[in-house]
Amino acid sequence: MRTTFPFDPRLLRLREELRRLLESYGYGVDEDWNLSPPEDLRAVLAHFARLKNPKPDPKVAHYFASATEVNPIRIRPVLRPVENQKESRIFRHAASFWSVPISNGFGRRMRFILWDDHTGKVMGILGLTDPVIGLGVRDRHIGWNKEAKEERLYHVMTAYILGAVPPYNRFRVAKLVALLAGSEEVHVHFKERYERKRTVIQRKVRPAKLVLVDTMGAFGKSAIYNRLKGWHFVGYTKGKSHYHLSSNEIFPILIEALKIAEKEDILKRNRYGQGPNWKLRIVREASKILGIPDQALMGHGLRRAYYIYPLAENWRSFLRGEMDEIIPIHLTKEDLFAYWQERWLFPLLSRAAA
Repeated sequence: MRTTFPFDPRLLRLREELRRLLESYGYGVDEDWNLSPPEDLRAVLAHFARLKNPKPDPKVAHYFASATEVNPIRIRPVLRPVENQKESRIFRHAASFWSVPISNGFGRRMRFILWDDHTGKVMGILGLTDPVIGLGVRDRHIGWNKEAKEERLYHVMTAYILGAVPPYNRFRVAKLVALLAGSEEVHVHFKERYERKRTVIQRKVRPAKLVLVDTMGAFGKSAIYNRLKGWHFVGYTKGKSHYHLSSNEIFPILIEALKIAEKEDILKRNRYGQGPNWKLRIVREASKILGIPDQALMGHGLRRAYYIYPLAENWRSFLRGEMDEIIPIHLTKEDLFAYWQERWLFPLLSRAAA
């Protein structure tokens, strides 16, 4: 059933501009504003990435290797947290290689750079952030009820960016980055950063126990996590989100609609600390103002693969609130690196030499 649209020339103009932009990206928009995905979704996301993602930074480009500088046999990985402005610039330059839109993360955020101690160059990056509040495929797999999720979601972090940069990506270093997301270095940094810290929304002090890292593939399943020890494919999302709306020229239209309707208070009170997902609420509220059915714009049709990386043997029982202590899975950088070499690097080099 179509939504009745209030007559306001300014909102009508925004509504038509919104349709025009979506169709220019290749989305089909029917009379009820339901979306069908573009034929070449990768090209569309690459376009969004060029608009949104960080731009290359010539001042830190010398921290990135050329193909002739890397000897894969002599790689010596070191995972270090980003702790200063220069490292932030290096991290952003690395992110400029990504061909899909990157979230900046929200709430808690930990960023790491994987360095090659042999060359002194960047191999890859890892960014962890607060997980989304509502994710059915995750909640069903854990077996969460509302109360347990509110209490224990704090102990989950989402990898919002994870991968390798050229030329290290040729040697399956992205798999090494994924493995190191569960390393003791990450555990220790999480504990040091959040121990005795009060949460922003509920103002509670929670124990700093990281028990699960999760992520989603940009295009269905991801080759990074395929057959990778520790990581498990759980299922698919429903194909609803705001990433195709908030990564491009569309989001300013939604903001303008709120301002025309004199709903600027939503822009302020729904930021982090005032609500679970600011952008999600902006999309919902602006859709109502523009006379577009709630949730219609967020149905982009791409079912993303959801993966988890448990960091405790009793992770599910702990997250469900059935146990208060965790049994950590100790994953050292040395063990993970040795596994990656034997399972992924050496066979790759042997095939290349044959």
